[in-house]
Amino acid sequence: MPFGFPQLESAELTAIAGWLRNGAGGPARTAHESDVAGPEIGEWEGFLNGSDPRSQLVSAYLFEHLFYAHLRFDSAPGEWFRVVRSRTPAGSPIDEIATRRPYDDPGSPSYYRLRRIRETLVEKTHVPYSLNDTKLARIRQLFFEGSWSAPKRSPYDRDRAANPFVAFAAIPVRARYQFLLDDARYHVQTFIHGPVCRGQSALDVIDEQFLIFFLAPESDPAVTDPDHLSHVAADLALPAEREGSIEALSLGYDAKEVDYLRTQAPRVTSRGLADVWHGDGANRDAVLTVFRHFDNAFVLRGAVGGMPKTAWIMDYPIFERMYYDLVAGFDVYGNATHQIATRIYMNYLRIEAEGQFLRLLPASERPRVRGEWYRGRVARALSGVHERASAGPETAISYADSAHAKEELVKRLLTEELPAAVVGPREPIQWTDVPLSDDAVSARFEAAMRDLVLKPAPYVGVFPDTVLLRVKTGGADDLVYTVARNRAHTSVEFIFSEGVELQPAEDYLQIVSGIATSRPNFFLRVDEGRIEEFVAAWKALTPGNGSFSAFAAKYGARRGDPNFWSAFDFFTRAFPALDPVGAAVLDLSRYSSD
Repeated sequence: MPFGFPQLESAELTAIAGWLRNGAGGPARTAHESDVAGPEIGEWEGFLNGSDPRSQLVSAYLFEHLFYAHLRFDSAPGEWFRVVRSRTPAGSPIDEIATRRPYDDPGSPSYYRLRRIRETLVEKTHVPYSLNDTKLARIRQLFFEGSWSAPKRSPYDRDRAANPFVAFAAIPVRARYQFLLDDARYHVQTFIHGPVCRGQSALDVIDEQFLIFFLAPESDPAVTDPDHLSHVAADLALPAEREGSIEALSLGYDAKEVDYLRTQAPRVTSRGLADVWHGDGANRDAVLTVFRHFDNAFVLRGAVGGMPKTAWIMDYPIFERMYYDLVAGFDVYGNATHQIATRIYMNYLRIEAEGQFLRLLPASERPRVRGEWYRGRVARALSGVHERASAGPETAISYADSAHAKEELVKRLLTEELPAAVVGPREPIQWTDVPLSDDAVSARFEAAMRDLVLKPAPYVGVFPDTVLLRVKTGGADDLVYTVARNRAHTSVEFIFSEGVELQPAEDYLQIVSGIATSRPNFFLRVDEGRIEEFVAAWKALTPGNGSFSAFAAKYGARRGDPNFWSAFDFFTRAFPALDPVGAAVLDLSRYSSD
C-alpha cells in the first residue's frame, strides 16, 4: 500500500488474504517466450543473429537503441518483451548477460534474444516499440540496401564503443538518421522515461513545455557530406568515454563543443521552411511536444498545449548524442562525476537544438529571442556557445512581423508547411484558431477552459504541477483532461537550487485532452452540468487563504478521501482506452493532499 492513502475495501482485503493463503502465486508461466509469439520471435532473433559482418554491426547498433524498449508484436498485443544478450542461442532458455551499458563487451559467444516481460508495467518507465513485418522490411531497406562494408574491428572496443560516430561509422549516416526519425517519439521517450531522468536536478535541464522538430535529412551536413562526421568525430566525444573520471567535468568538452560548432558553421546554409523534416507526409513523430513537471516529463505527438516558450530542431549529430549521453552511455551505477557530466553535456545539446530553430528566424531577432529564453548570470556564462549554435546566414523565410517571428514560424510550420497528417489534430483549448469539438459537452468544456489558460493569474499559484480532471457526462464515456502548470524560469542551465531561477509571477496553466503525466499530483472531477460553477470557483482561488482546500474538498480526491481509490480506478480504466499501447500504471508518489 502506498503510504498515506486510505485502506482498501473489505472485499479487496479479503481477496488479498485469500491469495496469500493460497501461496501468493504469480501469473501462470509458459515454458518459453516462443509460446506467446513464436513465429515473430523466431524471425526477429534470426535476423538479429546474422553471421555476416554487416549484420553483426547493424544488430549491435539496433540493440544499443532498443535495449530499453518494451517490445510488442501484433499477434500478442497484451504481452511485452525486451531484447537482451544471452549466452545461449535460440531454442534454449535465455541466460541473460548483464552489463552496465549496452555497448560493453558481452563476451563470446553471445546471442540476441527476446525475453518476455512479466512485471507490471509502470508508465514512468514504459517505452513501447512495435515489431512487425513492416518494421523488419523497413530496417532491411534502411541498412542493407546499397553497398557498404563493415570493419573487422568489434564495435565493443573500449577506445571506440562509447562514440557512436566512430563505432558505427561504416553504416550509412542516412540509414542511421532515418532509423531515428521513423520512431522519433520512441527515442525521445527513452531520454524522458529512462533512469537518467530521475529527480529535479536531471529534469531542470529542459523547459516546462517545448516543441521538437527535426532537420530534413537532405539539409543535414552529416548526411549530405559523407566525410563530415569522420572529420568531427573527435569533437563529438561524449563524457561517458571517460568512465566517470574528473576529466569528464573539465573545460575540454566545452572546447570540443566550440570546435564542432566552428567546423559546422561553413556548412550551414541559409535555412528555410523546407529544411524542416515533413515526416515523409504521414509520420506523426515529426512534431513532438515535451512537458516537464518538476521531476518527471512526458512526450506527446503533435503540437500540444499552445504556443511554446522554446522549440528545438534536432539534426542527426544532436539526436544521436542525446541518445548516447542520456540513455546508452548513462550508467545508473556511475559516480557523481559521471552523472553531473551527463547533465552538463545535455546543456550543450539543448542549446544546439534550440540554435537550429533560431536559425530560421531573422538574424537580427535571434539575440532578442534567445535573451527572452535565457536571463541571468548562469545563462550569460554560456553565451558564447549560445551565439555559435544559432549563428549562420540570414534565413530564407520572409516574415510579416519580425518582432513576432517565433510565433509566426511555429504557426506556419503547423498550419501551412507540414502536412496535416503529420501535425495531427491540435487541441482547441490553447490553440484558439482550432474549432471547438463537434461533441456538445466537449465544446462547452473547451470554451470554458479557454479563459483559464496561457496567462498568469492568482489561481495558477495554488495548482500543483499536474492534475487529472474527469468531466462526468452522464453517458458511457466521461472526458479526461490533464491540467499542467508551466513554471517560468530565467534559464534551465543551473543544476542545483532551481528555485533561484523560478519566476512564479509568470507561471500559467495548460489543459490538454487525455493523460499527459506519469505522476499526477491530484485528481479533480466535475459534472457537465456544473462546468460554469466549477470555472467560477477555479477563478476565485488565491494562494495562502485556504481556498484551494475548499475547492479540493468539493471537486477533488485527497489522499485520505474514502473515495480516493474509485477516483484512481477511473483513470486507470480510462488510460488504456485513450492510449492502448502507451498506457501503464500511474505513479502516485507525488500525489498531494490538497
